[in-house]
Amino acid sequence: MRYNRVLLVNSILATSNTGALRPTAGIGYIAEILSQNKITYDVIDTALGYKMHHLQKKILEFRPDLVGFSMMTFGYKKAYETINEIKTLPVKFDVIGGGSHISTERENVLRECSGIDLGSVLEGEKTIIELCEGKELSEIKGLIYRDSNRVIYTGDREFETDLDSIPFAKYQKFELNKYLTKEIPLVTSRGCPFDCIFCAVETAVGRKFRARSPEYVVDEISYWVKRGYSQYTVTDDNFTLLKNRVYSICDELERRNLTNLSLRLGNGVRADKLDFDLLKRMKEVGFSHIAISAEAGNNRILKNLNKRETIEETKQAVKNACDLGFDVTLNFLIGSPGETWNDIEDSVKLALEFPVFEARFHNLIPFSKTKLFEWVKKNGHFVEPPSKYLNYVSQWIDKPVFFDQHLSLDERKKALSYTAKIRKTIMQKSIERKLKAWGLLAKIFGWILVSDWGQRMFYYNRTFRRFIDRGRQLYLQKESNTKRIL
Repeated sequence: MRYNRVLLVNSILATSNTGALRPTAGIGYIAEILSQNKITYDVIDTALGYKMHHLQKKILEFRPDLVGFSMMTFGYKKAYETINEIKTLPVKFDVIGGGSHISTERENVLRECSGIDLGSVLEGEKTIIELCEGKELSEIKGLIYRDSNRVIYTGDREFETDLDSIPFAKYQKFELNKYLTKEIPLVTSRGCPFDCIFCAVETAVGRKFRARSPEYVVDEISYWVKRGYSQYTVTDDNFTLLKNRVYSICDELERRNLTNLSLRLGNGVRADKLDFDLLKRMKEVGFSHIAISAEAGNNRILKNLNKRETIEETKQAVKNACDLGFDVTLNFLIGSPGETWNDIEDSVKLALEFPVFEARFHNLIPFSKTKLFEWVKKNGHFVEPPSKYLNYVSQWIDKPVFFDQHLSLDERKKALSYTAKIRKTIMQKSIERKLKAWGLLAKIFGWILVSDWGQRMFYYNRTFRRFIDRGRQLYLQKESNTKRIL
Protein backbone atom coordinates (compact mmCIF):
# COMPACT_ATOMS: atom_id res chain seq x y z
CA MET A 1 0.00 0.00 0.00
CA ARG A 2 1.23 3.48 -0.88
CA TYR A 3 -1.23 5.25 1.45
CA ASN A 4 -2.91 3.75 4.52
CA ARG A 5 -4.51 6.75 6.23
CA VAL A 6 -6.44 9.34 4.23
CA LEU A 7 -7.87 12.60 5.57
CA LEU A 8 -10.56 14.12 3.36
CA VAL A 9 -11.00 17.89 3.57
CA ASN A 10 -13.93 19.78 2.14
CA SER A 11 -12.21 23.09 1.50
CA ILE A 12 -15.31 24.86 0.19
CA LEU A 13 -15.26 27.94 2.37
CA ALA A 14 -18.46 28.87 4.17
CA THR A 15 -20.04 31.91 2.50
CA SER A 16 -22.14 32.82 5.53
CA ASN A 17 -22.10 32.45 9.29
CA THR A 18 -24.97 29.98 9.20
CA GLY A 19 -22.71 27.11 8.17
CA ALA A 20 -23.20 24.41 5.56
CA LEU A 21 -26.71 23.35 4.57
CA ARG A 22 -25.88 19.69 3.98
CA PRO A 23 -22.89 17.39 3.39
CA THR A 24 -21.15 17.46 0.03
CA ALA A 25 -21.92 14.40 -2.07
CA GLY A 26 -18.64 14.33 -4.01
CA ILE A 27 -16.41 13.91 -0.99
CA GLY A 28 -19.02 11.57 0.47
CA TYR A 29 -18.56 9.19 -2.47
CA ILE A 30 -14.77 9.20 -2.02
CA ALA A 31 -15.19 8.48 1.69
CA GLU A 32 -17.49 5.56 0.96
CA ILE A 33 -15.18 3.96 -1.62
CA LEU A 34 -12.30 4.19 0.88
CA SER A 35 -14.48 2.52 3.52
CA GLN A 36 -15.51 -0.25 1.11
CA ASN A 37 -11.84 -0.94 0.38
CA LYS A 38 -10.96 -0.97 4.08
CA ILE A 39 -8.68 2.06 3.87
CA THR A 40 -8.62 4.08 7.10
CA TYR A 41 -9.96 7.59 6.59
CA ASP A 42 -11.43 10.59 8.35
CA VAL A 43 -13.26 13.74 7.24
CA ILE A 44 -13.25 17.41 8.17
CA ASP A 45 -15.71 19.78 6.50
CA THR A 46 -14.41 23.34 6.80
CA ALA A 47 -17.79 24.65 5.61
CA LEU A 48 -19.03 23.84 9.12
CA GLY A 49 -16.95 26.74 10.40
CA TYR A 50 -13.67 25.00 11.13
CA LYS A 51 -10.58 27.22 10.97
CA MET A 52 -6.91 26.56 10.26
CA HIS A 53 -6.11 25.53 13.84
CA HIS A 54 -8.90 22.93 13.73
CA LEU A 55 -7.46 21.43 10.54
CA GLN A 56 -3.95 21.44 11.95
CA LYS A 57 -5.15 19.70 15.12
CA LYS A 58 -6.96 17.08 13.05
CA ILE A 59 -3.84 16.33 11.03
CA LEU A 60 -1.62 16.09 14.10
CA GLU A 61 -4.07 13.73 15.82
CA PHE A 62 -5.04 11.56 12.84
CA ARG A 63 -1.57 11.58 11.25
CA PRO A 64 -2.59 10.85 7.64
CA ASP A 65 -0.14 9.93 4.91
CA LEU A 66 -2.49 11.41 2.27
CA VAL A 67 -4.71 14.49 2.60
CA GLY A 68 -7.37 14.98 -0.06
CA PHE A 69 -8.81 18.43 -0.70
CA SER A 70 -12.12 18.88 -2.51
CA MET A 71 -11.83 22.26 -4.20
CA MET A 72 -14.10 24.68 -6.03
CA THR A 73 -12.68 27.56 -8.06
CA PHE A 74 -14.51 30.05 -5.82
CA GLY A 75 -12.01 30.76 -3.03
CA TYR A 76 -9.25 28.69 -4.62
CA LYS A 77 -6.46 31.04 -3.49
CA LYS A 78 -7.46 30.57 0.13
CA ALA A 79 -7.37 26.81 -0.42
CA TYR A 80 -3.84 27.15 -1.84
CA GLU A 81 -2.76 29.13 1.23
CA THR A 82 -4.28 26.51 3.52
CA ILE A 83 -2.53 23.65 1.75
CA ASN A 84 0.86 25.37 1.75
CA GLU A 85 0.53 26.13 5.46
CA ILE A 86 -0.42 22.62 6.57
CA LYS A 87 2.56 21.22 4.65
CA THR A 88 4.79 22.94 7.24
CA LEU A 89 3.42 20.70 10.03
CA PRO A 90 5.77 18.09 11.56
CA VAL A 91 3.85 15.29 9.85
CA LYS A 92 4.87 13.81 6.50
CA PHE A 93 1.98 13.48 4.03
CA ASP A 94 1.11 14.10 0.40
CA VAL A 95 -1.76 16.29 -0.76
CA ILE A 96 -4.13 15.36 -3.58
CA GLY A 97 -6.62 17.86 -4.94
CA GLY A 98 -9.98 16.95 -6.46
CA GLY A 99 -13.27 18.56 -7.35
CA SER A 100 -14.35 20.97 -10.06
CA HIS A 101 -11.33 23.29 -9.74
CA ILE A 102 -8.83 20.51 -10.40
CA SER A 103 -10.95 19.01 -13.19
CA THR A 104 -11.15 22.38 -14.95
CA GLU A 105 -7.68 23.87 -14.40
CA ARG A 106 -5.78 20.56 -14.26
CA GLU A 107 -1.96 20.85 -14.47
CA ASN A 108 -2.10 24.58 -13.79
CA VAL A 109 -3.21 23.90 -10.23
CA LEU A 110 -0.03 22.01 -9.38
CA ARG A 111 2.03 24.72 -11.06
CA GLU A 112 0.30 27.43 -9.03
CA CYS A 113 0.33 25.64 -5.66
CA SER A 114 3.58 23.98 -4.61
CA GLY A 115 1.89 22.22 -1.70
CA ILE A 116 -0.30 20.06 -3.96
CA ASP A 117 1.47 16.85 -4.94
CA LEU A 118 -1.28 15.13 -6.91
CA GLY A 119 -4.52 15.93 -8.68
CA SER A 120 -7.56 13.77 -9.48
CA VAL A 121 -9.50 14.79 -12.60
CA LEU A 122 -13.25 14.17 -13.01
CA GLU A 123 -14.43 10.92 -11.37
CA GLY A 124 -12.09 10.06 -8.52
CA GLU A 125 -13.41 6.86 -6.97
CA LYS A 126 -11.17 4.44 -8.88
CA THR A 127 -8.28 6.90 -9.05
CA ILE A 128 -8.01 7.21 -5.26
CA ILE A 129 -8.09 3.44 -4.74
CA GLU A 130 -5.45 2.72 -7.39
CA LEU A 131 -3.31 5.48 -5.89
CA CYS A 132 -3.59 4.16 -2.35
CA GLU A 133 -2.94 0.57 -3.41
CA GLY A 134 0.36 1.55 -5.02
CA LYS A 135 -0.27 1.31 -8.75
CA GLU A 136 2.43 3.02 -10.84
CA LEU A 137 1.54 6.72 -11.08
CA SER A 138 2.00 6.85 -14.84
CA GLU A 139 -0.53 4.02 -15.23
CA ILE A 140 -3.33 5.64 -13.20
CA LYS A 141 -5.69 7.42 -15.59
CA GLY A 142 -7.13 10.74 -14.48
CA LEU A 143 -4.11 11.53 -12.29
CA ILE A 144 -1.86 14.59 -12.25
CA TYR A 145 1.50 14.13 -10.55
CA ARG A 146 4.96 15.63 -10.24
CA ASP A 147 8.09 14.06 -11.74
CA SER A 148 11.12 16.13 -10.74
CA ASN A 149 10.38 19.58 -12.18
CA ARG A 150 7.63 18.39 -14.50
CA VAL A 151 3.88 18.23 -13.95
CA ILE A 152 2.40 15.25 -15.80
CA TYR A 153 -1.20 14.36 -16.57
CA THR A 154 -1.84 10.73 -17.42
CA GLY A 155 -4.92 11.44 -19.55
CA ASP A 156 -8.65 11.19 -18.98
CA ARG A 157 -10.03 8.14 -17.28
CA GLU A 158 -12.89 6.47 -19.12
CA PHE A 159 -16.20 7.40 -17.52
CA GLU A 160 -17.81 4.79 -15.32
CA THR A 161 -20.99 3.70 -17.07
CA ASP A 162 -22.24 1.38 -14.35
CA LEU A 163 -22.95 3.88 -11.58
CA ASP A 164 -24.60 1.15 -9.52
CA SER A 165 -21.10 -0.29 -9.01
CA ILE A 166 -20.16 2.83 -7.03
CA PRO A 167 -21.47 2.67 -3.44
CA PHE A 168 -23.63 5.62 -2.46
CA ALA A 169 -22.40 7.98 0.25
CA LYS A 170 -23.35 7.06 3.82
CA TYR A 171 -21.45 9.96 5.44
CA GLN A 172 -20.23 7.74 8.28
CA LYS A 173 -17.45 10.11 9.41
CA PHE A 174 -19.41 13.31 8.70
CA GLU A 175 -20.89 15.38 11.53
CA LEU A 176 -24.42 15.20 10.17
CA ASN A 177 -25.94 16.82 13.26
CA LYS A 178 -24.00 20.03 12.60
CA TYR A 179 -25.47 20.78 9.17
CA LEU A 180 -28.23 23.35 8.97
CA THR A 181 -30.80 21.06 7.39
CA LYS A 182 -31.59 17.42 7.87
CA GLU A 183 -31.49 16.97 4.12
CA ILE A 184 -29.53 14.37 2.17
CA PRO A 185 -28.11 15.16 -1.30
CA LEU A 186 -28.87 12.55 -3.97
CA VAL A 187 -26.74 12.12 -7.09
CA THR A 188 -28.83 9.89 -9.33
CA SER A 189 -26.94 10.61 -12.58
CA ARG A 190 -23.77 12.22 -13.85
CA GLY A 191 -23.11 14.41 -16.87
CA CYS A 192 -25.21 16.47 -19.28
CA PRO A 193 -25.21 16.05 -23.08
CA PHE A 194 -26.18 19.67 -23.82
CA ASP A 195 -23.66 22.41 -24.56
CA CYS A 196 -25.01 25.71 -23.23
CA ILE A 197 -22.27 28.31 -23.69
CA PHE A 198 -22.10 29.30 -20.00
CA CYS A 199 -22.07 25.86 -18.42
CA ALA A 200 -18.91 24.31 -16.96
CA VAL A 201 -20.36 20.80 -16.61
CA GLU A 202 -18.30 19.40 -19.49
CA THR A 203 -14.96 20.23 -17.86
CA ALA A 204 -16.04 19.71 -14.25
CA VAL A 205 -18.20 16.58 -14.53
CA GLY A 206 -18.30 15.48 -18.16
CA ARG A 207 -20.90 15.70 -20.93
CA LYS A 208 -21.54 11.97 -21.20
CA PHE A 209 -24.80 11.19 -19.40
CA ARG A 210 -24.80 8.16 -17.12
CA ALA A 211 -27.51 7.19 -14.69
CA ARG A 212 -27.99 4.98 -11.66
CA SER A 213 -30.78 2.43 -11.87
CA PRO A 214 -34.13 3.40 -10.31
CA GLU A 215 -33.81 0.49 -7.87
CA TYR A 216 -30.40 1.65 -6.62
CA VAL A 217 -31.60 5.26 -6.28
CA VAL A 218 -34.47 4.08 -4.11
CA ASP A 219 -32.11 1.78 -2.17
CA GLU A 220 -30.28 4.94 -1.10
CA ILE A 221 -33.49 6.74 -0.12
CA SER A 222 -34.65 3.67 1.79
CA TYR A 223 -31.34 3.58 3.69
CA TRP A 224 -31.82 7.15 4.86
CA VAL A 225 -35.51 6.69 5.66
CA LYS A 226 -34.49 3.94 8.09
CA ARG A 227 -32.13 6.45 9.72
CA GLY A 228 -34.94 8.95 10.20
CA TYR A 229 -34.44 11.22 7.17
CA SER A 230 -37.32 12.40 5.01
CA GLN A 231 -35.82 15.38 3.12
CA TYR A 232 -33.72 14.96 -0.02
CA THR A 233 -32.33 17.26 -2.67
CA VAL A 234 -31.43 15.87 -6.09
CA THR A 235 -28.19 17.50 -7.26
CA ASP A 236 -28.13 16.06 -10.80
CA ASP A 237 -27.39 18.38 -13.71
CA ASN A 238 -30.16 16.79 -15.78
CA PHE A 239 -32.41 14.62 -13.62
CA THR A 240 -35.37 14.48 -16.03
CA LEU A 241 -33.38 13.80 -19.22
CA LEU A 242 -34.73 10.23 -19.37
CA LYS A 243 -38.41 10.49 -18.48
CA ASN A 244 -38.98 6.75 -18.27
CA ARG A 245 -36.24 6.49 -15.64
CA VAL A 246 -37.97 9.18 -13.55
CA TYR A 247 -41.28 7.31 -13.86
CA SER A 248 -39.51 4.15 -12.72
CA ILE A 249 -38.03 5.91 -9.69
CA CYS A 250 -41.51 7.14 -8.76
CA ASP A 251 -42.98 3.67 -9.22
CA GLU A 252 -40.25 2.11 -7.08
CA LEU A 253 -40.83 4.64 -4.27
CA GLU A 254 -44.52 3.76 -4.34
CA ARG A 255 -43.88 0.01 -4.54
CA ARG A 256 -41.75 0.16 -1.38
CA ASN A 257 -44.35 2.32 0.35
CA LEU A 258 -41.87 5.14 1.03
CA THR A 259 -44.20 7.97 1.95
CA ASN A 260 -44.02 11.37 3.66
CA LEU A 261 -40.95 12.29 1.65
CA SER A 262 -39.89 15.76 0.59
CA LEU A 263 -37.85 15.60 -2.63
CA ARG A 264 -36.43 18.77 -4.12
CA LEU A 265 -34.93 19.44 -7.55
CA GLY A 266 -32.96 22.50 -6.57
CA ASN A 267 -30.14 22.32 -9.10
CA GLY A 268 -32.33 23.27 -12.06
CA VAL A 269 -33.89 21.12 -14.79
CA ARG A 270 -34.67 21.78 -18.43
CA ALA A 271 -38.20 22.89 -19.28
CA ASP A 272 -38.30 20.78 -22.45
CA LYS A 273 -37.75 17.64 -20.36
CA LEU A 274 -40.89 18.19 -18.29
CA ASP A 275 -44.53 17.56 -19.13
CA PHE A 276 -47.74 17.59 -17.13
CA ASP A 277 -48.00 13.82 -16.66
CA LEU A 278 -44.40 13.47 -15.49
CA LEU A 279 -44.74 16.34 -13.04
CA LYS A 280 -48.03 14.91 -11.76
CA ARG A 281 -46.42 11.54 -11.10
CA MET A 282 -43.47 13.16 -9.34
CA LYS A 283 -45.81 15.19 -7.13
CA GLU A 284 -47.68 12.04 -6.14
CA VAL A 285 -44.59 10.43 -4.58
CA GLY A 286 -43.23 13.44 -2.72
CA PHE A 287 -41.46 15.83 -5.09
CA SER A 288 -42.39 19.25 -3.74
CA HIS A 289 -39.93 21.79 -5.16
CA ILE A 290 -38.53 22.16 -8.64
CA ALA A 291 -36.08 24.68 -10.03
CA ILE A 292 -36.50 25.34 -13.75
CA SER A 293 -33.54 26.77 -15.62
CA ALA A 294 -35.32 29.40 -17.69
CA GLU A 295 -32.14 31.50 -18.19
CA ALA A 296 -33.90 34.15 -20.33
CA GLY A 297 -37.29 35.60 -21.22
CA ASN A 298 -37.26 35.24 -25.00
CA ASN A 299 -36.10 32.93 -27.78
CA ARG A 300 -33.41 35.25 -29.13
CA ILE A 301 -31.36 35.13 -25.93
CA LEU A 302 -32.02 31.41 -25.48
CA LYS A 303 -30.55 30.91 -28.94
CA ASN A 304 -27.52 33.04 -28.06
CA LEU A 305 -26.97 30.77 -25.05
CA ASN A 306 -27.33 27.66 -27.24
CA LYS A 307 -29.99 26.48 -24.82
CA ARG A 308 -31.81 24.42 -27.47
CA GLU A 309 -35.26 24.96 -26.01
CA THR A 310 -37.93 27.62 -26.51
CA ILE A 311 -39.63 30.17 -24.31
CA GLU A 312 -42.93 28.49 -25.15
CA GLU A 313 -41.65 25.24 -23.63
CA THR A 314 -40.48 27.13 -20.56
CA LYS A 315 -43.85 28.80 -20.03
CA GLN A 316 -45.74 25.53 -20.42
CA ALA A 317 -43.47 23.73 -17.93
CA VAL A 318 -43.78 26.54 -15.38
CA LYS A 319 -47.56 26.64 -15.76
CA ASN A 320 -47.85 22.89 -15.34
CA ALA A 321 -45.65 22.86 -12.24
CA CYS A 322 -47.52 25.76 -10.63
CA ASP A 323 -50.91 24.23 -11.45
CA LEU A 324 -49.84 21.01 -9.76
CA GLY A 325 -48.80 22.81 -6.59
CA PHE A 326 -45.02 22.64 -6.86
CA ASP A 327 -42.86 25.28 -5.24
CA VAL A 328 -41.22 26.56 -8.42
CA THR A 329 -37.93 28.43 -8.55
CA LEU A 330 -37.02 30.10 -11.85
CA ASN A 331 -33.34 30.60 -12.61
CA PHE A 332 -32.38 33.49 -14.91
CA LEU A 333 -29.06 34.85 -16.15
CA ILE A 334 -28.27 38.56 -16.25
CA GLY A 335 -25.83 39.77 -18.90
CA SER A 336 -26.03 37.09 -21.58
CA PRO A 337 -24.33 37.86 -24.90
CA GLY A 338 -26.48 40.24 -26.92
CA GLU A 339 -28.86 40.90 -24.02
CA THR A 340 -30.39 44.38 -23.85
CA TRP A 341 -32.49 46.06 -21.19
CA ASN A 342 -35.63 45.04 -23.09
CA ASP A 343 -34.52 41.41 -22.91
CA ILE A 344 -34.09 41.72 -19.15
CA GLU A 345 -37.61 43.09 -18.93
CA ASP A 346 -38.78 39.96 -20.79
CA SER A 347 -37.16 37.83 -18.08
CA VAL A 348 -38.85 39.89 -15.37
CA LYS A 349 -42.18 39.61 -17.16
CA LEU A 350 -41.85 35.82 -17.28
CA ALA A 351 -40.93 35.69 -13.59
CA LEU A 352 -44.04 37.70 -12.68
CA GLU A 353 -46.40 35.82 -15.00
CA PHE A 354 -46.83 32.74 -12.82
CA PRO A 355 -47.25 32.21 -9.03
CA VAL A 356 -43.72 30.89 -8.59
CA PHE A 357 -42.06 30.38 -5.22
CA GLU A 358 -38.92 32.28 -6.18
CA ALA A 359 -37.09 33.84 -9.13
CA ARG A 360 -33.31 34.01 -9.01
CA PHE A 361 -31.48 36.39 -11.30
CA HIS A 362 -27.89 35.23 -11.43
CA ASN A 363 -24.86 37.31 -12.28
CA LEU A 364 -23.50 35.55 -15.38
CA ILE A 365 -19.92 34.39 -14.74
CA PRO A 366 -17.63 33.22 -17.59
CA PHE A 367 -16.02 30.08 -16.16
CA SER A 368 -12.77 28.77 -17.58
CA LYS A 369 -12.94 26.72 -20.79
CA THR A 370 -16.62 27.46 -21.45
CA LYS A 371 -17.68 28.89 -24.80
CA LEU A 372 -18.79 32.04 -23.00
CA PHE A 373 -15.31 32.44 -21.51
CA GLU A 374 -13.67 32.12 -24.92
CA TRP A 375 -16.15 34.61 -26.43
CA VAL A 376 -15.49 37.23 -23.74
CA LYS A 377 -11.74 36.66 -24.02
CA LYS A 378 -11.76 36.95 -27.83
CA ASN A 379 -13.68 40.23 -27.70
CA GLY A 380 -11.67 41.73 -24.84
CA HIS A 381 -14.73 42.26 -22.63
CA PHE A 382 -13.28 41.23 -19.27
CA VAL A 383 -13.54 43.90 -16.57
CA GLU A 384 -10.69 42.26 -14.65
CA PRO A 385 -8.44 39.23 -15.20
CA PRO A 386 -10.11 35.82 -14.81
CA SER A 387 -7.43 34.75 -12.31
CA LYS A 388 -8.75 37.48 -10.04
CA TYR A 389 -12.53 37.32 -10.43
CA LEU A 390 -12.75 33.51 -10.46
CA ASN A 391 -11.33 33.52 -6.94
CA TYR A 392 -13.98 35.71 -5.32
CA VAL A 393 -16.97 36.25 -7.63
CA SER A 394 -19.98 33.95 -7.65
CA GLN A 395 -23.36 34.13 -9.33
CA TRP A 396 -24.72 35.64 -6.10
CA ILE A 397 -22.28 38.55 -6.00
CA ASP A 398 -23.70 41.57 -7.81
CA LYS A 399 -20.48 42.58 -9.51
CA PRO A 400 -20.34 42.16 -13.31
CA VAL A 401 -17.03 40.81 -14.56
CA PHE A 402 -17.57 41.45 -18.28
CA PHE A 403 -19.57 43.65 -20.63
CA ASP A 404 -20.52 43.91 -24.30
CA GLN A 405 -21.84 46.56 -26.67
CA HIS A 406 -25.45 45.69 -25.91
CA LEU A 407 -25.29 46.14 -22.13
CA SER A 408 -22.68 48.40 -20.56
CA LEU A 409 -21.04 47.79 -17.19
CA ASP A 410 -23.26 50.40 -15.50
CA GLU A 411 -26.39 48.91 -17.07
CA ARG A 412 -25.39 45.47 -15.81
CA LYS A 413 -25.02 46.81 -12.28
CA LYS A 414 -28.43 48.48 -12.51
CA ALA A 415 -29.96 45.27 -13.91
CA LEU A 416 -28.64 43.18 -11.01
CA SER A 417 -29.99 45.72 -8.50
CA TYR A 418 -33.35 45.92 -10.29
CA THR A 419 -33.85 42.17 -10.51
CA ALA A 420 -32.83 41.74 -6.86
CA LYS A 421 -35.88 43.88 -5.98
CA ILE A 422 -38.06 41.78 -8.28
CA ARG A 423 -36.85 38.65 -6.50
CA LYS A 424 -37.89 40.11 -3.15
CA THR A 425 -41.32 41.05 -4.50
CA ILE A 426 -41.92 37.54 -5.79
CA MET A 427 -40.69 35.96 -2.57
CA GLN A 428 -42.96 38.15 -0.45
CA LYS A 429 -46.00 37.25 -2.56
CA SER A 430 -45.07 33.58 -2.26
CA ILE A 431 -44.88 33.77 1.53
CA GLU A 432 -48.23 35.54 1.69
CA ARG A 433 -49.84 32.83 -0.46
CA LYS A 434 -48.51 30.04 1.71
CA LEU A 435 -49.54 31.72 4.95
CA LYS A 436 -52.79 33.26 3.75
CA ALA A 437 -54.63 31.71 6.71
CA TRP A 438 -52.62 34.08 8.91
CA GLY A 439 -54.23 37.09 7.28
CA LEU A 440 -52.38 40.33 8.05
CA LEU A 441 -49.67 38.44 9.91
CA ALA A 442 -48.69 36.74 6.63
CA LYS A 443 -48.04 40.12 5.03
CA ILE A 444 -46.03 41.30 8.03
CA PHE A 445 -43.95 38.10 8.16
CA GLY A 446 -43.35 38.22 4.41
CA TRP A 447 -42.24 41.84 4.60
CA ILE A 448 -39.86 41.08 7.48
CA LEU A 449 -38.29 38.04 5.79
CA VAL A 450 -37.54 39.81 2.49
CA SER A 451 -36.33 43.03 4.13
CA ASP A 452 -32.61 43.72 4.26
CA TRP A 453 -32.66 42.81 7.96
CA GLY A 454 -34.54 39.59 7.28
CA GLN A 455 -32.16 38.58 4.50
CA ARG A 456 -29.13 39.27 6.72
CA MET A 457 -30.66 37.14 9.46
CA PHE A 458 -31.47 34.37 6.99
CA TYR A 459 -27.95 34.20 5.58
CA TYR A 460 -25.90 35.11 8.64
CA ASN A 461 -27.81 33.92 11.72
CA ARG A 462 -27.75 30.19 12.31
CA THR A 463 -30.65 30.12 14.79
CA PHE A 464 -32.91 32.18 12.54
CA ARG A 465 -32.06 30.04 9.52
CA ARG A 466 -32.87 26.85 11.41
CA PHE A 467 -36.14 28.37 12.62
CA ILE A 468 -37.18 29.13 9.04
CA ASP A 469 -36.15 25.67 7.85
CA ARG A 470 -38.08 24.02 10.67
CA GLY A 471 -41.16 26.03 9.70
CA ARG A 472 -40.76 24.83 6.12
CA GLN A 473 -40.58 21.21 7.30
CA LEU A 474 -43.76 21.56 9.36
CA TYR A 475 -45.54 23.18 6.41
CA LEU A 476 -44.59 20.30 4.12
CA GLN A 477 -45.66 17.73 6.71
CA LYS A 478 -49.04 19.46 7.06
CA GLU A 479 -49.48 19.45 3.27
CA SER A 480 -48.61 15.75 3.11
CA ASN A 481 -51.02 14.85 5.94
CA THR A 482 -53.81 16.85 4.27
CA LYS A 483 -53.33 14.93 1.01
CA ARG A 484 -53.51 11.58 2.80
CA ILE A 485 -56.77 12.56 4.45
CA LEU A 486 -58.22 13.67 1.09
